Amino acid sequence: MNAQPRLSLGLWLERRPHMLLAAHLLLVHLLAFGGWKILAVRLLWLVALGLFLIWQPFVAGEQRISPRQGALLVAIASATVLFLGPWLLLIWCGALAAVIGGRVLWTESRRERLGYLLAFGYLVGLTVLGVVPEISPAVVLDPLPRDVFARFMPLLLPLLLVFPAQPLQRRAGDAFDLFYGMLVFLVLAVFVLGALAYMLVGEIGYVESLFKTSLTLAAALLVVAWAWNPRAGFSGIGSAVSRYLLSVGMPLEQWLVQLSEESEREAHPERFLGAVMRRLRGMPWVTGASWQTVGPLEQFGEETSLLHSLQLNGVALSVFFRHPPSPAMRWHVEWLLRLAAEFYLVKRQTHDLQRMSYLQAVYETGARVTHDVKNLLQSMQLLCYAAAQPGDPAEVAALLGRQLPQITERLKATLEKLQSPRTERVDQLPARDWWRAVQERYAHLAIAWQGEPAADLAVPGALFDSVLENLLQNVLAKGQRSPGLRICVGFAEAGLAVNDDGPCIPGELANSLLSEPVASEDGLGIGLFHAARQAEGLGYRLALAENRDGCVSFRLTRATE
Repeated sequence: MNAQPRLSLGLWLERRPHMLLAAHLLLVHLLAFGGWKILAVRLLWLVALGLFLIWQPFVAGEQRISPRQGALLVAIASATVLFLGPWLLLIWCGALAAVIGGRVLWTESRRERLGYLLAFGYLVGLTVLGVVPEISPAVVLDPLPRDVFARFMPLLLPLLLVFPAQPLQRRAGDAFDLFYGMLVFLVLAVFVLGALAYMLVGEIGYVESLFKTSLTLAAALLVVAWAWNPRAGFSGIGSAVSRYLLSVGMPLEQWLVQLSEESEREAHPERFLGAVMRRLRGMPWVTGASWQTVGPLEQFGEETSLLHSLQLNGVALSVFFRHPPSPAMRWHVEWLLRLAAEFYLVKRQTHDLQRMSYLQAVYETGARVTHDVKNLLQSMQLLCYAAAQPGDPAEVAALLGRQLPQITERLKATLEKLQSPRTERVDQLPARDWWRAVQERYAHLAIAWQGEPAADLAVPGALFDSVLENLLQNVLAKGQRSPGLRICVGFAEAGLAVNDDGPCIPGELANSLLSEPVASEDGLGIGLFHAARQAEGLGYRLALAENRDGCVSFRLTRATE
């Protein structure tokens, strides 16, 4: 039946943290001004510890204390009661001042911040006026009345209730700043110990020593504050300290160097990411790491509950810490992992582009070879048709003797394209030899041959063969739809020309005929497209020079002409 009232009292106190702090400071005040010498009053130390644990500005309140931890806590509390004295109270006041000072930085409310500053000032006064004089009889507050401070200082504590504090947000890392808390502790320690040293060395009174030490410390802090963020000259101590804290033992520039080294060493994206993540093995604060992309999960080291993860475009990276990481360390690790992920994504994109370019080369080569094979089959069909016609067997044998070796060479060249899709053989032939060979190859067709190449001119035979075959196949197919079509093939200084006197090519088809695959009734629709691409790669240009009814002309010339 009493559980509910106790629970309500606990929730009521939790919603009023400044009341807990004021009660704790009151008990420490009673102990500091001579109460530690009385055994009955010394037991109040346990109550003060209990109030502090309820207030606990840097321990998550939802955590449960195990029996082992509870026993250890009781043992420590009992030991502090036995050994309670001015030095222990001095250390406790310094630690509590550091906790309050670190808490001020995370407070957004102005009134709440003023309340913490009031508590901090009260602790400083309690330390120099109550605790330090208990250490040695030589520390005397004359002419200040110490008894007056002992009686009336607690009247300041109710002012904490005027500046109410919000219930603490139990978020990891947001309740207490260790770095600034340590600075506050060290400054308070320097102030107290400096005052004692000044009093002993200078042989002056304690109050005068406090005054001079405070002035000296204020001047020193003013110089440090100016040097921390100066207006001119250099970047300041703050910049150097921030760079050191954010580096966490490994500067960002060093990590970029390591990424560059692994990027040059490993071209494959998966192996690169694995090598980069294993570079973290040398960090003292890392127990292990894991990463996963398109394959299975990989890792090294030991997994802990303290980790930082990054998910970016299908890349999952995790780092396991040996100790709880601070916000600065998490921020730093976030950027290390993000840089590694970005490098990996760039490598994967490059790898995909290389694979796509290879597949594109294979596709284009396969399409070109398919068209070449189709042309070869059509040539063989024409030879078979000519051989089946009645006539002189000697002429048929001569025709086969001329054509079959050429078809064999063309088939051999086609197979070589399949073996090396990225390369294209460029065999320069004397133009006159090539011109006579094609005239013999197509001697059985009704083609008018005009012109003669120059004696010293050389041409890429494979290109000219491919262009001429595609143009002639298209013209012959056109002749089946337009009987009586006249075909003329000419060679001049400008290059090779294939003309016919049939109807013109439709405008839309003429515009895309050489720039992209087109629909075709007689073939695959890619012959002239690949021929034009092949010509561009060898420094030539295939163009539709004239397109009108009665004159359709294609020309293959050098690109500079």
